[in-house]
Amino acid sequence: MALFRSKQATNPDQPDVIIVGAGHNALGAAAYLQRVGLKTLVLERNAVAGGGVISKELTLPGFKHDCHASGVVHLQGHPILTADELELKSRFGLEFAYPEASYMTVFGDGDTLTCYADLDRACADIARYSENDAVAYREMVAYMDEIMPMINMSMARPPLPFAGFVGMLGQMPGGTDLLGAMMKSAYDIVEERFEHPKVKLHLLKWVTEGLTCEFEHKTTGVAMLYLIGFSHSHPAGVPVGGMGALSQSMIRCIEHYGGEVRTNTEVTRIINDNGTVRSVELASGEILTANKAVIANIHPHLLGDKIDGLDPTLIKRAKQVQLADFSGILINCALREAPRWTSGTDADSCLYINVVEDCTVDGLRRYTDRLSLGELPEQPVAVVSNHTNFDPTRAPDGQHTLYVFSWAPGALADGGMERWDDIKEERADKVMEWLAQYAPNLSGDNILARHVDSPLDMVRHSPSFQRGDLTGSAMYLYQMMGMRPTPELSNYRVPGADGLYLCGPAMHPGGGITGGGRPVAIRVLEDLGIDYSNIIRS
Repeated sequence: MALFRSKQATNPDQPDVIIVGAGHNALGAAAYLQRVGLKTLVLERNAVAGGGVISKELTLPGFKHDCHASGVVHLQGHPILTADELELKSRFGLEFAYPEASYMTVFGDGDTLTCYADLDRACADIARYSENDAVAYREMVAYMDEIMPMINMSMARPPLPFAGFVGMLGQMPGGTDLLGAMMKSAYDIVEERFEHPKVKLHLLKWVTEGLTCEFEHKTTGVAMLYLIGFSHSHPAGVPVGGMGALSQSMIRCIEHYGGEVRTNTEVTRIINDNGTVRSVELASGEILTANKAVIANIHPHLLGDKIDGLDPTLIKRAKQVQLADFSGILINCALREAPRWTSGTDADSCLYINVVEDCTVDGLRRYTDRLSLGELPEQPVAVVSNHTNFDPTRAPDGQHTLYVFSWAPGALADGGMERWDDIKEERADKVMEWLAQYAPNLSGDNILARHVDSPLDMVRHSPSFQRGDLTGSAMYLYQMMGMRPTPELSNYRVPGADGLYLCGPAMHPGGGITGGGRPVAIRVLEDLGIDYSNIIRS
């Protein structure tokens, strides 16, 4: 499909592409387009660009806190970093610190289990519980090593039609095994391969953290495999200076090559002119027009609210896109000193410390069931990061930041989302009091200040986080790849709105720091007939 006829006149005073919203996906798309030579204008309604990839001094001056995302995992295997296609590392100041371990589980009885980046070390820790499980884990990593390059590249390009993807897998060595895993749940994968209850719980809590959905959902099995494989092929990193450093490096790239990023600029309407989109209307009433295309961060549930003239069936199907089962509250603290964990100093080498009171898989199952029903369990579950262990620039000398994400319903059964304004501080009190059992100095005057965000606050920050879903929409197989968010919208184009493309966590390749702007840029450039091979080589 040709989006734009090359002989059509362009206005040199107008941008070639207007991009609505400045999350990391949109910034990535803008940077790629600008690198190829298209003039881009990015419009962001908030005062800080970056969407879910921002850092602010939320508590006290000098303490830089991650406001949403807290580590870079998936992007480590993406050409944005592996090939430095946008020069973020070589020219625009992006640096990473790499913890020794990505993930530790601290169990209620004081035991721990750690996923070290070094595979031998990770397997040795598993072997403390089960030699068989250590062997099974190593086998899974070896299997994923063979297919990770294909998965990584599939995430960095526009998705194949789902049937074509399945057909391709069916012809590959080991492809049918992967297809089988894709149809199973994360629980199925773990139950088939591992025997020790704590090893199972460690893995299931880990994958649930990433998906924010119940681990028994069918088609979540591939997420378990991917997580295990990725943890050793491309270990997680921490941007020096906070997560916002990633977004800021993209902005520097855009501006260096002649593009513009405007903050405090809200777009209220995408103008659909008889099936063609080139213009947007701002809250001020001003209308801005692009020469070639508009890329918009619009959640599928809001598609019909932002764009006139679309097929009602398309809008209905978009509104039926499923969200993740639950969300969480985020507590950022400024600390006088780092947490002192009762389990020992190994936690200091981990990016994420997961604390689970109930040491059984059934306990975790009951917990996620209650969250999915909109209930807030009395006993918290939390993941904790002390980023200043790896990046001391985030706090004044000798002091620390603390990031605590505790699962919670997006909409409460008793009071809906609106009730969060009344109870978020009380819930944060309970979470921190509970955590102090595992790190006693997370209390009293060691906490200099704190800031709490509820699922409602997350939606206020970004409409992409409907009901507090930070993944944009649930990452089940039937909402992934050529089905994300729906088959009609999966290639970023919007039927009935020529020149309009969608971007954001609800689109392929999914929520998290996944570099989703690259495939959007590829789609736009291919539709425009523009050669991008000097920048994008894979």
